[in-house]
Amino acid sequence: STTHWLSDSWRVWLDQTEHAWWRRGMLSALRNDHRTSGAGREETLASAIETLAGTLEEKYGRPPLGWLGDDNVRTSVSSADLSHVRQACRVLATHKVLSPFVTDETKLLQNLRERNGEEQMARKILQTGVASALWMSKDPALTASRMVRAMAYDHGSLGWAWEETKKNTDADATALEVRTRKCLYHAIFSAENVPHLATTTCCSVDGVPWFPNQGEKFHINVTRLKALSQGDDACVLRVER
Repeated sequence: STTHWLSDSWRVWLDQTEHAWWRRGMLSALRNDHRTSGAGREETLASAIETLAGTLEEKYGRPPLGWLGDDNVRTSVSSADLSHVRQACRVLATHKVLSPFVTDETKLLQNLRERNGEEQMARKILQTGVASALWMSKDPALTASRMVRAMAYDHGSLGWAWEETKKNTDADATALEVRTRKCLYHAIFSAENVPHLATTTCCSVDGVPWFPNQGEKFHINVTRLKALSQGDDACVLRVER
């Protein structure tokens, strides 16, 4: 979109690449579980997830977007916004399709987290990149704050409402505090009566998980003080020296 740092063409490529990795990981997870494998069942389930996700995307990705719960009538959806809608719908579809087979909700939620960035190797690669940036920074707290702020801006505009409630001052150890009152993922999942699924998307992979031991090695502390997915009134991320 014209208001986002990533062009539409690059976003399409990135979304397609990410989905290919998702499908590969999902098929592997299904094959390794006796409840979802055998006689081609894993391929059938993966295709069912994709089909349902497409149907849900039609529901949540087109105006007027009444699920937002506000009075704003949307006439268009940017590619940045649609990427988040698409990911939320895929998580929702995965949960619906696999629930009859993986009846342990805790294990199913962990499966969803691993398909959305919490997989061990992916997390190690991300944390290594973040650690390298912090090692080279003269002010790790400032660098961490910029990372968290960039994450907030990357969310797009659809369904999000966030603000910086605290900024760096000489008298305050807090370098940054971001408060999110509206979350696209939480709104879509709430519309389907499964708000806790937000713990498998942005809540599980964004912000705090980027920093090994919450940034302790770099004399900073990155924490999530509140989360909409846990019933709080907002999501609050804080970076402290």
